[in-house]
Amino acid sequence: MSSTITNKDIALSIIDFLKQSVAKKEVAEDYAESMDVAIDCIADAFEVNKEDDSKTLKDVFHGKSLSELLKSSVSFSSTSEKSESVPAAKEVDADTKAKADELKVQGNRAMALKDYPEAIAKYTEAIGLDPSNVVYLSNRAAAHSSSQKHDKAVEDAEKAIKLDPNFSKAYSRLGLAKYALGDAKGAMEAYKKGLEVEGETKSDAMRKGYETAKKRVEEELENSISTTDKSGESSGSSESATGAGAGAGAGGLPDMSSFLGGGGGMPNLAEMMNNPQIMQAAQEMMSNPAAMQNLFSNPAVKQMAQQMGLGGENGPDLSNIMNNPMFNQFMGGRENQGDKPE
Repeated sequence: MSSTITNKDIALSIIDFLKQSVAKKEVAEDYAESMDVAIDCIADAFEVNKEDDSKTLKDVFHGKSLSELLKSSVSFSSTSEKSESVPAAKEVDADTKAKADELKVQGNRAMALKDYPEAIAKYTEAIGLDPSNVVYLSNRAAAHSSSQKHDKAVEDAEKAIKLDPNFSKAYSRLGLAKYALGDAKGAMEAYKKGLEVEGETKSDAMRKGYETAKKRVEEELENSISTTDKSGESSGSSESATGAGAGAGAGGLPDMSSFLGGGGGMPNLAEMMNNPQIMQAAQEMMSNPAAMQNLFSNPAVKQMAQQMGLGGENGPDLSNIMNNPMFNQFMGGRENQGDKPE
């Protein structure tokens, strides 16, 4: 193809296209005369000889017609965009993979010891050696969540999903992080996609996460359309619950109803998890089931538990509470059996 293409060359390629369209009967015969008029108009406007079209295609466009040139251009553009959006996988030799896997194992040990900064550091080293390994990214997302760095957990989970959309654990990490950030709808969508990826072998952690997030979304929708009278009633209930909170705090634990917010609404989980006083109380309760059961006798706390999907109308069930992925995350990073690092 010539390095310099003029408007006359382009005009002649269009003339050839129109001629071929008529010859191949790609337009109705009724319009053939109109096509001839169009050819004459283009030739006059660009001051070219309409009989030079074949010669121009051969000399300037290497024999390619206008339609062939356009198809070639579209194909090249599509291939280019695809190569830019999906980075090429880095070739990793066996020795490097072995080193990366050992770093992952060290990261898992650190997670078991709740040394989350060390775990993050080890997973980061492993990712540096094998950037396309979705397990390393997923594990680092879990470590970020345990460190209350939920925004970073979202980033790692999304990277893992981009690399392998069929890696279900990444959707679980994403759902947990988004829920902790207050994005219940985003969490529900992540868990829903995770369930789809898991297919018939749906995990309890993914199913429970989805139901918890879904319940939260429904609560938020209900609160958004509730009437002023209902809001006033909720406020009154909150005041009564606060008065009843003294009994819950009498066992040596702080009255957590004061942290739950007004109007019976769902508190922001991320804010609660970043409150040292709440987290200290949570750790104490984990080692004292009787104190936990006493706490959940508080009406305000009971209401919050029900909103988080931790029990029915008769009160929270302790076994459900201990197995709830959101509650486990809130209680200091306890890991669900279905949500451990790999």
